Amino acid sequence: MYHSCGHSQCPLCQSIKRAQWQDRLSARLLNVPYIHGVFTLPHELNGLIKRNKAQLYSVLMRSCWQTVKSLTLDPNHVGGLPGMISVLHTFGSDMKYHVHVHSLITFGGLDKGGKWCWPKQRKKLAPFRLMSGRFREVFMKNVQHLINLKKIEAGFNWSELSKTLHKKRWNVRTPYPTMNTGLIEGYLARYINRVAISPSRLIYQQQEKQVQIIYNDYKKQEQGKAAPKGVKSLHPLLAIHQMVSHVLPPYFQKARYYGLHASATFKRIKDQLPDKLKRNGNTIRTVFQILSDLLKVSPFQCELCGSGDYSMIEIRPDEQYKFRFLSLPYGRSPPVINSFKSIAP
Repeated sequence: MYHSCGHSQCPLCQSIKRAQWQDRLSARLLNVPYIHGVFTLPHELNGLIKRNKAQLYSVLMRSCWQTVKSLTLDPNHVGGLPGMISVLHTFGSDMKYHVHVHSLITFGGLDKGGKWCWPKQRKKLAPFRLMSGRFREVFMKNVQHLINLKKIEAGFNWSELSKTLHKKRWNVRTPYPTMNTGLIEGYLARYINRVAISPSRLIYQQQEKQVQIIYNDYKKQEQGKAAPKGVKSLHPLLAIHQMVSHVLPPYFQKARYYGLHASATFKRIKDQLPDKLKRNGNTIRTVFQILSDLLKVSPFQCELCGSGDYSMIEIRPDEQYKFRFLSLPYGRSPPVINSFKSIAP
């Protein structure tokens, strides 16, 4: 029986952790409409991001929040502080390198007097062109700041690339707000403890020695219908390379909370929030999990005969196994051993 490895990006296990994260997310949301915003970086930045993943992933998520915050604090748009929950994705359905951020943004914000302010425009926080231009401006400014501090490697063609990106319209998707956030919560939770693809969408063809990836072909999707399935064949080494490219840097936090949803901010303003804006936590799933475990008489049975007569032996993992092959950053360095010894005459 498979025993979970517990790694946050394992494609096989941790379905319970995803469900529990979704429960916590649902309890954290306010009783207001939400917008499912998607902030996408141009593919021209892929090379720069791959060379500086840890720094630029953080810059991307921070830039998304700065964009939303600057626009919603403007009295011409909202005039209040919003709440925002963001999850970083670096992949598309076909496992290509596609860096973007999915965000749940409150449709409105809280002003300094504790009053909830609704957006001035119908069904949107700010005009699309304004949000897209502000996102581009904030991200490029933050990247240039890191380059000036020599904290990232920009490359020899940064000046030309910068001019090209300033002329391009960046993709920021902000659809209509909705009160039914269950589907969006499930989408955000789907990859919160998983890497780009699940094993069910990977098929290895023994004779051709090719890996087939089953993906959703959104380019051929018809309105109102599910996206048709597509199949992409890759050499095994290329498939491994694409999967590994989506593994995040060690200790990177891919889900982040801003504004009203930040822990420190929420503790400070929770007493100012009207009761009608607070949402009761969803505890039904947890209760049923506890009851089902308590009522289990024979949780494991033989698939062939149905017998519940078994013995269980847990094979403990080798804790030092990964250190024979991986070198994790920020670890303690080994003690310095002086190899030069004096030899007595």
